[in-house]
Amino acid sequence: MFFITYSYGTSLHEVVGWYNRDMDTIYFRFTRRRIFSLLLSTLFALTVSSRLQAAPELTDGSIVIGRSVQGRPIEAYRFGTGTRKFVVVGATHGAPERNTQVLSRMLIDWYREHPNEIPSSVRLYIIPVLNPDGDVLDSRQNANGVDLNRNMNTTIDDCSDNDWDTTVFGAGGVVSDTGGPYPDSEAESRVIRSFLLDASAVVFLHSDAGLVFPPSCDDPVSIAFAQAYAAGAGYEYARYWDKYPITGGMHDWARGIDLPAIIPELLTGEDPEFQQNLAGLRAVFHNTAVLIPPLSIRTVDDVPMPLPIWRFWQAYGSDMLGPPLSTAQVADGVYIQDFTTARIRYDSAAEFHAVSMLPTPAFDASGPIVEAINPDQILTNPANPFTIHDAFARYYLRTDGLEMLGTPLSDEVLMPTNTDPTATQVFEKGVIRYDPQTNSIIRLPVVWESVATASLIASDLPFQLR
Repeated sequence: MFFITYSYGTSLHEVVGWYNRDMDTIYFRFTRRRIFSLLLSTLFALTVSSRLQAAPELTDGSIVIGRSVQGRPIEAYRFGTGTRKFVVVGATHGAPERNTQVLSRMLIDWYREHPNEIPSSVRLYIIPVLNPDGDVLDSRQNANGVDLNRNMNTTIDDCSDNDWDTTVFGAGGVVSDTGGPYPDSEAESRVIRSFLLDASAVVFLHSDAGLVFPPSCDDPVSIAFAQAYAAGAGYEYARYWDKYPITGGMHDWARGIDLPAIIPELLTGEDPEFQQNLAGLRAVFHNTAVLIPPLSIRTVDDVPMPLPIWRFWQAYGSDMLGPPLSTAQVADGVYIQDFTTARIRYDSAAEFHAVSMLPTPAFDASGPIVEAINPDQILTNPANPFTIHDAFARYYLRTDGLEMLGTPLSDEVLMPTNTDPTATQVFEKGVIRYDPQTNSIIRLPVVWESVATASLIASDLPFQLR
């Protein structure tokens, strides 16, 4: 595990984690047979079903899906074993909306006593407190002073008016710089992002406007979802939140990865309004076929992608990861798919962190070591001889190096290229390089190179690469 100290402006962030990488923007297209999309979709549904039905029950119904900035556990309680993952999230805004935490815990107790209310096709997860630091600190924001419901990367949907910004409107329309230093910058934001990649629908509980609304970008499923919940709970349905602009909202981020999502706003900030919200959930459960849809397949450049892998690709940066190179390989419900700069794995039976990056092919980076310039921008690990520093450290933190690059396998070196020697560093899950033409850090197409080389030296071809 890496212990990272990084100075961002006047605030000090201490991060514990692994490493990740970014990609070169190379658009390489493999011709693929469209028939694979249908075959993969059928196999996808069958393997998810069989794997989840075989998943062991948790002894207390709860799992720790991640930790907050200050290290507090973020817990989820599971009920049912269906293939459609349905998530209810409470206390995103910590102490001021503590009644959503109370409501979530009452729902946990209810479904523990009444498990038969969960449809057989559904696997319900309830997260009572997404922002445990805010709950303890009596704050709406997390421990870094960031509003988690303004921190998500909402530039990935089709609506520009909700795009993430540092300056945001908060409760009552109060303007403040609490959107975070960049999208998805917070530990809690990254926990919920990872946890929802394989979900079928999500409810983000808030208070206290007494209405239910879907994402701002049109989505027929989310709209019907919000209408059903509102009718069941007796809340007002609103097509849009019109009190003040919401940027970086979790519901709008969910729309960007094609995940049906709604926000029910409780009437007050004190009463958990248990009966109303239980009725709202029952209304949704009465129409699971439409409102909690099964996972499906997306196609990019004629290549089919399981929806959780497509969501990862979309949420973490399709431009960094590059286009898919082939259909996913499947074994026992585990899907592995190659992209230009990355290899992505989806485990259909995983309780959390179901989609992740895999190690990439070996890459030899040699040259003089680049020395660190700013001592406040160095990422180190006592168990590893290599460091990440300066621009590469900033890139690592911003792109979620914990997920995207993994452990460094080399120091930053000046590696010979076709032009001048260029700063390059090898990681467990990818290779990054400074690109002087764009003045940016890019991921190298190491997976594409490996696939192309393997194809050229295949014994059944009339020529070989020498």
